[in-house]
Amino acid sequence: MELTDASLVEHCLAGRKDAFAEIVRRHQDRVYRLALRITGDRCEATDLSQETFIRAYRSLRSYNSGYKFENWLLSICTNVCKNYFRTAARRKRAQEVHAEIFQASPDPPDPRRAALEDALKSIPQTLRLPLVLKHVEGFSYEEIARILKIGVSAAKMRVKRGRDELVRLFNPSAGGETS
Repeated sequence: MELTDASLVEHCLAGRKDAFAEIVRRHQDRVYRLALRITGDRCEATDLSQETFIRAYRSLRSYNSGYKFENWLLSICTNVCKNYFRTAARRKRAQEVHAEIFQASPDPPDPRRAALEDALKSIPQTLRLPLVLKHVEGFSYEEIARILKIGVSAAKMRVKRGRDELVRLFNPSAGGETS
């Protein structure tokens, strides 16, 4: 029988390091995808994912088993990513690396997907983050509010504004398909 995340946390706190390795195995893909969607940079997403697990390990005693472990972990990832955006030099470096990755890619990206990714990257982080949490990660407005430490109505408004901004940027005509 597979152990629950809460049981693995208990094993970690009891000193079993292999239990944390299992936590990482279970959640590394989702943490990485969230970091990638927030930053738009594969290298930074890898670093931020690792930082997320380091912080989670250090904070295991603060985990409340009344909440879903994955939500707790993704909220740590969200905060790690928010801190990433607070450093302007890192942001500039990430954009340069991101551009190099896409230019060096052997397969040309799908133009509509590339346009959508560019539009998403150009949305202010205060709107992009709630939008990604809602529509990509599937969080409820209540969970988004708790993660971002804002009210539920503010979470709803930021998601709506982010969606409106994405539509405006992705489809400037806002009335039809892009060609």
